Amino acid sequence: MNPETEQQLTPAERFYKSHLKRVCAYQKANPEKCRAKCKRYTDRLREQQPDKWEAVLQQKRDYYINIRKPKLVAAREEAKKAKQQAVAVSA
Repeated sequence: MNPETEQQLTPAERFYKSHLKRVCAYQKANPEKCRAKCKRYTDRLREQQPDKWEAVLQQKRDYYINIRKPKLVAAREEAKKAKQQAVAVSA
């Protein structure tokens, strides 16, 4: 961010941005603690709120079906075409 826009931030916005930087630094410095905290949250969610857990799983499924899988299929087809072109050029 350039200095001109930082001067236009309110104190609350500056505090929020510095807080995000500190959180990011903490997470990078303590990955095992963050991993354990996430696992505890996931386990608790799975046991205590199964309907909310099902919603999370459905979101993951939708993301895979609608976003990840089409990208993977497109990448495979692109690699296949490139390989065919390389074979055609060398022949």
